[in-house]
Amino acid sequence: MAEAAAPPARLVVIGAGPKGLAIAAKHAVLRQLGYAVPELVILDRLGPAAHWSGEHGFTDGRRELGTLPEKDVGFPYDSLAWGSAAMNQAVDRAMLAYSWQAYLVATYRYAAWIDRDRTRPLHREWSAYLRWVAEQVRAPIVTGDVRELGLADAGRRWRITYRVPATGASQVLEADGVVLTGPGSPVRLPGQPAAHPRVFDGATVWQALAGLAHLHEPRTEPLRVGIVGTGETAAAAVVALLETLGDGVRIEVLSPRGVLFTRDEGYEENRLFSNPDPHDLDDGPDHQHPLRWLSLTEDDRREFVRRADRGVFSVQAVREMTRAWNVRSVVGNATAIDAQDDGVTVTTVYGATTQTLHYAYVVVARGFDPLDFLRWLDAAAQVRLTQAAGDLSLITLERQVGHDLAITGMAPRLHVPMLAGVAQGPGFPNLSSLGLLAERVLAAYVRPAAAAQQ
Repeated sequence: MAEAAAPPARLVVIGAGPKGLAIAAKHAVLRQLGYAVPELVILDRLGPAAHWSGEHGFTDGRRELGTLPEKDVGFPYDSLAWGSAAMNQAVDRAMLAYSWQAYLVATYRYAAWIDRDRTRPLHREWSAYLRWVAEQVRAPIVTGDVRELGLADAGRRWRITYRVPATGASQVLEADGVVLTGPGSPVRLPGQPAAHPRVFDGATVWQALAGLAHLHEPRTEPLRVGIVGTGETAAAAVVALLETLGDGVRIEVLSPRGVLFTRDEGYEENRLFSNPDPHDLDDGPDHQHPLRWLSLTEDDRREFVRRADRGVFSVQAVREMTRAWNVRSVVGNATAIDAQDDGVTVTTVYGATTQTLHYAYVVVARGFDPLDFLRWLDAAAQVRLTQAAGDLSLITLERQVGHDLAITGMAPRLHVPMLAGVAQGPGFPNLSSLGLLAERVLAAYVRPAAAAQQ
């Protein structure tokens, strides 16, 4: 008697945002083309693309998308993992059914987008696109709030414990691999209260804008607002506050270096974001061998990420701020915050100089903690991860991210695209190469089409 076929592996993605839905779309295409794919479950506490809608924090939905919308769930449409050039191209062609342009055609907005000079969508429009993708591929989304990641089956599988928001009941999923997506928790300053009416962060400032709108009325003194941070979240907060309060606000951006740097949009930088390991194409006599991410030293890769991704403002945000006379940068690294009923004090240090700055409101926009997931790991899982990586520091874990965007040596697999920028390519933590991200993850579990038919 023939042995029963082993059940397919189960892959659980935590987060139904762009990364999770890119994996869902490629999973659907591979299944349609006859590949043996893992069972896929996407776990999210709010639903598809919720954090982009403007209804649940992290944005008000009216910010302009930082990346081009053509960098959609299939981008860069340059597959390498599916067995042959013909099959790679078949996968890429099939993914076009879930592209940004396909969405616009399906919703009768393609011509208008072209005629408006291919404008970047607002976050809420990007959310609508992602929800359309989820509907088209019937993404297997389970509503749940993760409580713990532990080990099961004698350490061979993951055990994900989550809470169902509607009922409060606790449920458990087992998985052969877990993909962690989402921004993580906002980075906090020493002394920052968990909740205070005068202190906001990159997740909560958006809900506060409506409450601040009445302060737009004429005032005897302009409202002083401090922004702690120099990345894209800080830039978006500055632009939103200018829109809300107009001339009635004075904004100071606290910068450790005193200068607000802008991300360049040159071809070489953008190409490394799109695909860190591209095909060898002959672009001319001097460009036959494109620069590859892993050909750079670690120091140069970290410098690239610092200059081109982290701690820089987008060109669009700087353009808005340049027109505003009431925004300036202040040199100093914020080291502490003290929030009182009548205002907020921020302590900064620059060189040997310490100063105290006073504001009516402060937005701590220093980004989000990529190691936030560690709080979910139970003791056994933390020990296993420490054994695989060496320790649980950010630099060490970043160095241990492999080609499949999982921690090398960690079994069962733990895919951490938010940590993959230095080791695998700067586009993986953001929206720059969603299709390649999905390929790298799924290729660890998918068998070729021919194998699926045996």
